Amino acid sequence: MAASPFLRSARYRPPAGAAMSGPEAEQRVVQVIVEAIMHHRVAPGARLIERELAIASGANRSAIRNGLMRLAHAGLVELSPNKGASIAMCSPDEARQIFDARIVIETATVEKLAGTIGEAERARLRSFVEDERNAYEEGRMEEARHLSRRFHLLLAEMAGNDVLTGVIRDLINRQPLLSWSRPDTEPRFCGNHAHSEIVEAIASGDGERAARLNTEHLRALERELVADRAAAMQAFRSVQANAGSGESARGEDGDPGFD
Repeated sequence: MAASPFLRSARYRPPAGAAMSGPEAEQRVVQVIVEAIMHHRVAPGARLIERELAIASGANRSAIRNGLMRLAHAGLVELSPNKGASIAMCSPDEARQIFDARIVIETATVEKLAGTIGEAERARLRSFVEDERNAYEEGRMEEARHLSRRFHLLLAEMAGNDVLTGVIRDLINRQPLLSWSRPDTEPRFCGNHAHSEIVEAIASGDGERAARLNTEHLRALERELVADRAAAMQAFRSVQANAGSGESARGEDGDPGFD
């Protein structure tokens, strides 16, 4: 039996004495599922098992259900009266909508940040993209991907709008639903160079250029995710076709092709 995607690391285990119900427990449920999504440990459409979530989060049934409702509201989980909870699946049209929304929101945040940035913020952004570059170059892919996502949140936080930061966070959390890459797959897309250019445009006070560079960067990422999804779908259909051929062949030999 395959190991649960929520139980692969000790850091996913609840702390000793953690509450089994209430907002704290609900947040642990949310965190366990979001981290599994962000690290591609669960695929779109995967069914969520309550017992696995209970072990990983230390939450009771009520907290798990409330956590799942929060994730459903954020578009990360689908709830069905008959099938229970599963990881949401995003269509190509939803992908376009997610990136359209990000571009509108992030244009506003980078333009505002470019008009207010100080020396301390410049140094912080430059240090951040350097850390990101080092992570990619040294092959620390999980950390590199985390920093790449974190970059856009950092810009929103530094622009000083908590509401927009929360919206961007929800949109970024939905991006892995557009791509079915395995966590150990080396990405073809690395946005570090684009991030560096965006930082320098912000640092120089050129909000218009920073917004244009960010839009180009997000559109490139969108194309990459759509291409990855298409390749995964093609591979999946090929596996299905081969499996069907094998079952037909076994059936012709007198084997019904199933247990």
